[in-house]
Amino acid sequence: MSMSNISRRQAQYAGYILFVLAFVVVGLPLMVPLGFKMLILVPVAFSIGMLGFWLGGFIHKKLQDK
Repeated sequence: MSMSNISRRQAQYAGYILFVLAFVVVGLPLMVPLGFKMLILVPVAFSIGMLGFWLGGFIHKKLQDK
């Protein structure tokens, strides 16, 4: 799939998913010993995902401008 076939919204969602999955993969070994206390990290994962959402749209815009 070339860059011209990807919409900005798809790039934003891809960034969101990528950042949330990266957070879970990196943080899971640290979260397991916490048990139910790890639920406090759900808003953190959402915030990191929103950063990925913004970054995906920003990168898409910059690549479309070139």
